[in-house]
Amino acid sequence: MSRLLPLLLTLLLPLSSLAGSGAFVSDTRVEAVDQPESKKVVFVVEPDTSYPLLKKGGPGRKWCKLQGPKAEGWVLCDGAAETAVQAAPSATELVKADRQQQAEVIPAVAKLASGCATTCGNPPLFSKPPALSAVDREILALCPARPDVSVSAGDVQRFFSNHYDDPRIQKALAAAGRSRTRAGAKQANLEWLTSLWVSTGPRNAFTHVFCGDDWLRGPIGGLHYQARYAQLEAEGKLCYDGPARGNSAVSGDQYLISFHGVAPWSCGVKKIGGFSRSQDAVSVAALATRAFVRCCARDGAKKEGGVYSAPDLGGTAWQIHCGTRNGTYGIATFYPTNDRPTCAE
Repeated sequence: MSRLLPLLLTLLLPLSSLAGSGAFVSDTRVEAVDQPESKKVVFVVEPDTSYPLLKKGGPGRKWCKLQGPKAEGWVLCDGAAETAVQAAPSATELVKADRQQQAEVIPAVAKLASGCATTCGNPPLFSKPPALSAVDREILALCPARPDVSVSAGDVQRFFSNHYDDPRIQKALAAAGRSRTRAGAKQANLEWLTSLWVSTGPRNAFTHVFCGDDWLRGPIGGLHYQARYAQLEAEGKLCYDGPARGNSAVSGDQYLISFHGVAPWSCGVKKIGGFSRSQDAVSVAALATRAFVRCCARDGAKKEGGVYSAPDLGGTAWQIHCGTRNGTYGIATFYPTNDRPTCAE
């Protein structure tokens, strides 16, 4: 199976810095011109705003080509390290990768967990499952019926397509400096959003965050969505073990709990897990995208991310980690936290 290389740029700029592969953020207002060393200004790079980085070039390869709101332009970025810039995988490549994974990774018969409890000994977290919204039902329909399967790139892209016009998604695209008006912008943005969550790898952040994963590996991975936890608990596939800290399962807007899987679904354990009580999947996806732009430096560090906050979050914060668990660089996990913010809007 072919794999796309992670998007990695480490650029040290005298006037500006790159927020990561394909993203340029300036500390000051900079004029972007139509060609390197030209005096024709095509747009103004605003400070603390992310612009897609298209490529390096010009005399001495000291110029960076950016995608502006309505046009492409060049800015001087002398001192930038030379690296290859690779585009996010296209929809065709993602679909092809999905087919390869189906053939190479997913066996005809699901693996089953054994050697652990088959029933719960404690009362559930939810004596009555929370009411489901339409978005909750959409997510539950996407989550695999088998513990060894991931949500496909095609399904993730369809999810973003269904909610593309939601103001929360549009706000996230604006925060990322993505054009929403030029020809082909919608499809390009859908492919970019999809690539953040699922790419060429057999595991992906969408499954991890919204559905839970690593059920057969040991520690349970992710499962940071209330409706999915409630579903699996009601189906007897996992058991509530109590608050992860203190005497209450609820801490502000989030549940902070421990739980374990039940055979034959899983023998895994989650010592500390959590999910928001109020944010739906569209909101979580949009917030994670904004956090990705703000907190993930994409400089090759082993652990990248931070604790994200924004004025419209009402004082809540979210932990984001980024990396290549998806096959290419993107979101690795995203969940609510009470830790002090380290990156904010």
